[in-house]
Amino acid sequence: MEENITIREIQEWEKSFVKNKGISEVEENSIKIALCKLSEEVGEVAKALIEGKWEEIPAEVTDVIVFACKMANIAEKFHGSEDLTSVIRKKMGYCESRTYDSKSKKLDKPNHKEFK
Repeated sequence: MEENITIREIQEWEKSFVKNKGISEVEENSIKIALCKLSEEVGEVAKALIEGKWEEIPAEVTDVIVFACKMANIAEKFHGSEDLTSVIRKKMGYCESRTYDSKSKKLDKPNHKEFK
């Protein structure tokens, strides 16, 4: 059985990949690449879903995760944002605190200073 991979490992792999391939690490270029590729990959997930190509979903979702991690790397590197794994833990806790209304089929939106 293979060991699970962590978000931090994906972020570190992405940084290493960019460096090893000689891809620009300038903030403006990194943002353009990440935003365009993330948008493209989300579209590919949607296309696979619409076409019922379930065998393609894991690979397409993987691409979305990698480019989302690239965006987090940019935020951490250039803007000193909190690391992604810490934010994920906080976000999961926030989601757990929300209640579901089965009548309206919606989760409530409790006041929270970080998540709107």
